[in-house]
Amino acid sequence: MIIQQGLKKDVVHKKYLIGAHPIIQFFMDKLKINEIIGSYVRQDKRMKLSTEKTLSVLIHNILTTPIPLYEIADWLKPLDEERLDLDTYESSLISDDRIGKALENFYSGRHKDIFFRLALRAIKLFEIDCRQIHQDTTTITFSGRYESWHAQQVMTYGINKDHRPDLKQLVLGMSVTADGAVPLVHEIYDGNQSDDRLHPANHKRLRKLLQRSDFIYVADCKLATNDNLCKITACGGRFVSVMPRTWKEDKTFRDKVRKGKIKWTLLLSRPNNRKPKSKRDHYCLAIGNHTTSNGYRLLWILSTQKAQQDAETRGRNIEKALDALRDLQTRLNTYNLKTRENIERNITLILKQNKCNDFINYDIHRDIQHEIHHKKVGRPKLNESGASVLKEYFSISFQMNEDNIKQESLTDGIFPLITNLRDHKAKEVLEIYKYQPFLEKRHSQLKTYQQIAPVFLKKPQRVIAYLHMNVMALMVATLIERQLRIAMKQKSIKSLPIYPEGKPCKYPTTFDIVRLFKGIERYEVVQGEDFYIFPAELNKIQKQVLDLLKVPASFYQ
Repeated sequence: MIIQQGLKKDVVHKKYLIGAHPIIQFFMDKLKINEIIGSYVRQDKRMKLSTEKTLSVLIHNILTTPIPLYEIADWLKPLDEERLDLDTYESSLISDDRIGKALENFYSGRHKDIFFRLALRAIKLFEIDCRQIHQDTTTITFSGRYESWHAQQVMTYGINKDHRPDLKQLVLGMSVTADGAVPLVHEIYDGNQSDDRLHPANHKRLRKLLQRSDFIYVADCKLATNDNLCKITACGGRFVSVMPRTWKEDKTFRDKVRKGKIKWTLLLSRPNNRKPKSKRDHYCLAIGNHTTSNGYRLLWILSTQKAQQDAETRGRNIEKALDALRDLQTRLNTYNLKTRENIERNITLILKQNKCNDFINYDIHRDIQHEIHHKKVGRPKLNESGASVLKEYFSISFQMNEDNIKQESLTDGIFPLITNLRDHKAKEVLEIYKYQPFLEKRHSQLKTYQQIAPVFLKKPQRVIAYLHMNVMALMVATLIERQLRIAMKQKSIKSLPIYPEGKPCKYPTTFDIVRLFKGIERYEVVQGEDFYIFPAELNKIQKQVLDLLKVPASFYQ
């Protein structure tokens, strides 16, 4: 709270910021987060505030005011501590150091059991449909030095999905449901961990959690290895993935497409959500029964949206390669570009980096010139003759291979879905896979709204625990979002005017709700022995959102 002296000596004004904290606390209480954390984290009797209450404050901080993890006490000071399930004394105990120690306690505790219990309670309480699970990984990039790193998960260099190969990273794997994209299972890996080896263990964790193996497991092409698919199939699992370009079936099919031997039929048509004013996206299916050498079902899809993206990507790559070749052309015959071998090595590298080996042809030309070399430096004398030396010079010419570009464009927009679903129609399999971007959106929320990186923590245990807490906060956020959207659908509400300037929002998120309730405050005035309370005032839209979320309005009184 914020205390101000009134105009009169015996008058004191107290202002309490409320915001969206009652909503967040309501869902945290439903999940029993404090109770579950307290059951699996060892309590330090010297701590005057329990670990679970300290970490619950951190969840509020992550969802409402994502800032670097410091000055927590200053952030908490103007808030109404009762809405965070704290009393005045407990609120005074919150500090950066206490947050750090609570994170260490969480890391040392049985945090895997905590998330297991939370996932079970979320599934039961909110009746989440778990018949379809989507898995993907992202990289958490770190700036600064972490020299004394002793955590089990190694922060190191790897293939960085944030396009920062110069920074160290950790890999975060997450599995979400197709019912609201709620995170159920997650794991933190070494920064150089490859995705193809993670799926068997992750599938096993999901089987243990859901007590079933017939759910549909959806992931990107890193899932499609013989070992992964055999292990999932052997335990009765079902999967949908994209077959990698390295499989021989891919080359065979694309050769048939270039020769005009493949016929297509319209499978699905829908509006382009990214460009509402553009034409509709069409998905076509290759006619015929296609299978892999292992007997898995193959669905060859032709997407008009992907075809446009493939053409644009190829055009950008060609332009980048041509620019690099022109730059190389100006540096020929200098330093390490004086031999044919070095020049050819540089050209090959440029074409490989831009994936243009088949699209750009080049020639290296050699020219010999006679040069007169004198023994002494400076202007030679009139009667002094130098030695004649033959010196070779190189030049390059390059041009686009239009025939290869035209042949490659015939396969634009084609991608193969590999699955062991025999009882699903091709359209159903495609729609199952098209939910994958919602998982990528959850990764995006971690890095944008929650600002999970960079992390300014010195101890590795605190860093890992902080990543876990961000996933827990994301679980709370997704449940709030899911509850609101389900209620809107049940009451036939197409949109809510919760965007800035009252603009309609068809698919509200938790962070839209946080912004909607940002300015909510309540006041108290103390005048001598008299006490006056001015409760928070809610507008019509705010009351409607609370009603849809089934959060009692009394929480704001």
